[in-house]
Amino acid sequence: MRFPSFLKRKHDRSWTSLTSTAVLFILCLVLFAGRIHGETSDPRCVRDDLGRKVCVSGVPKRLISFAPNLTEIIFALHAENSLVGRTSRCNRPREATRIQEIGAYLNPDLERVMALRPDLVCATKTGVREELVHRLSELGIPVFVDDSSSLDDICLLLKRLGTLLGRETEADKLVQEFQKRREVIRRRIEGVAKPSVLFAVGVRPLVVAGGKSFLGALIREAGGQNIAENESIPFPRYSFEEVIKRDPDLILVLDKECRDEECLDQLRRYSTLRAVTNSRVYSMDADLMARPAPRILEGLELLEAILHPELPRGGLH
Repeated sequence: MRFPSFLKRKHDRSWTSLTSTAVLFILCLVLFAGRIHGETSDPRCVRDDLGRKVCVSGVPKRLISFAPNLTEIIFALHAENSLVGRTSRCNRPREATRIQEIGAYLNPDLERVMALRPDLVCATKTGVREELVHRLSELGIPVFVDDSSSLDDICLLLKRLGTLLGRETEADKLVQEFQKRREVIRRRIEGVAKPSVLFAVGVRPLVVAGGKSFLGALIREAGGQNIAENESIPFPRYSFEEVIKRDPDLILVLDKECRDEECLDQLRRYSTLRAVTNSRVYSMDADLMARPAPRILEGLELLEAILHPELPRGGLH
């Protein structure tokens, strides 16, 4: 049967219109599904601690972490399925050790990094060489660099990584819980006397945590008075004569630099120190205390209990 020409033209226009509508509808479904699953190509941008604008196209599928605290945060945000590389020091949570190593902390292997084809690398300012950041950026790989030195910085870090990884909801929940636990400690130590603290990160030579360091921030949060609070650099060297002069109530030592009892025994030789006389010299887990990540709340609660054993434990409501 032959259609009149005007009917054929009308039929063609109708078919074209219907086809266009169908294609548009399918495209909308694809875009909508992509947004639901975090597969949108819209750029996600944050500003890192080098002052650079870091952008990723959509949600990263191949992450590499250059620092233990960032690896912990990636797991805390439930983005670990995208993690394809980590340093040898990234040992928490235990599942992280199953991820492929890309070299040592402070010295990742560029060839291994490139072989994993990352679409985002996460690093810390003190844990990566600046030339490596520039090299990766030149190769078109976004690099986010963090320099958290306080608990407030951790909250900001969670939000920034939440944005980059498409995990904003998870980040908001973590921040809320983080701040809630901080507030419990803040209220518990309100108005109590602050014991003086020396926090050693190494003993030979004696290197201590100053007020500008992350450990210095923890001492303040836990209700202590850091004897090195006013130092101009984060980790100054001290002489034992200076320690004797300041005579802290407590001495804390990171176990990463002091294995077994060797370093503690060296400190205990100074029997005139108040901390030694009162048996208040403690070894602290470096993997817990020195990582700006949500798990630091466990370290903060432990530190507060050591500084203030007289206070009742338990939450405040």
